Amino acid sequence: MLDRLKAETRAEHIAMEGTLGIMGDDLELAHYRQLLERYCGFYAPVEARLADVLGLAPPGGLDLQARRKLALLRADLLALGGPAADTLAVCTALPPLHTPAQAMGCLYVLEGATLGGVVIGRHVQRTLGLTPESGARFFHGNGAHTAELWRAFRAALAGFAVNPGIADVVVESANATFRSLRHWCLRGPAA
Repeated sequence: MLDRLKAETRAEHIAMEGTLGIMGDDLELAHYRQLLERYCGFYAPVEARLADVLGLAPPGGLDLQARRKLALLRADLLALGGPAADTLAVCTALPPLHTPAQAMGCLYVLEGATLGGVVIGRHVQRTLGLTPESGARFFHGNGAHTAELWRAFRAALAGFAVNPGIADVVVESANATFRSLRHWCLRGPAA
């Protein structure tokens, strides 16, 4: 399942990375903050929907609370100053999140972003001097537990998506999540 997801979402993943523009040596604080604002406006409704869809019994016993990133985004925005997180625009063009299979496809993108965020976090520290304590908590992810939580997600996904029909929906949802987030990030300032 993971090999299939990686292969079949590759184009959307590459397009998303190209949209972010965060890995250049010319990264500026204003662009970084704007990206965090966009992420905040996306994660707020997505995390709420994921909790609604997966409820108290997520596949594989996943700990959804440990995977939430909205509080990290809000803490980073507070540390960086500017508009309060609760005054930012919120994405309404979300990927479909009505079934557990759709939720798992979305989680694949969010969990992958957490894993990849560690690399971004090191870059942000090098280029902007930001640490988890000074505005880069989101890209620090789950800290020392990031790899462990990724492995748990992979195992849960593999056990969940054994049916080809379910696997198709997971892949479709992952692509829809990439597209939705990319279009949201392209909109510009979130205030």
